[in-house]
Amino acid sequence: MGKAADVLRAELAAASAQDVKALEAFWSADCQKWVPGAYLQGADQVVAWDQALWEAFPDFQVIPTRTIEEGSAVGFHGRVTGTHQGTLRTPNGDIPPTGRRVDFTIGGDCEIQGSQVVSMRLHFDRLEILEQLGVAPVSAPTA
Repeated sequence: MGKAADVLRAELAAASAQDVKALEAFWSADCQKWVPGAYLQGADQVVAWDQALWEAFPDFQVIPTRTIEEGSAVGFHGRVTGTHQGTLRTPNGDIPPTGRRVDFTIGGDCEIQGSQVVSMRLHFDRLEILEQLGVAPVSAPTA
């Protein structure tokens, strides 16, 4: 893999390590990040979003399992794990700690310029997370 994929992997490692200073350095001042249910603009908003996840899941980890690089564009797939020990702040209201573990898949694509992320689109299933937390009924399996 090339430099862009290395930058992404280092950014994901900084998020898992809850290293605010390192995370801030990976995001350009005018970056953009799309996540299910939110649009973030600027490094401050991106870091604040991650900090809210760390509050809810103090043992938060993102584990990349595959990266694909084409020039400055990087796609990735992985897993996120954590234990819900703090308040999860959502657009629809706060979810108090449940003590439950989550383990869900995540995908994304990003644009890297130099050593910084300038844009990222994350994809994950919010309903799957709510089901694992026990705050939404588990979907019936399909045949």
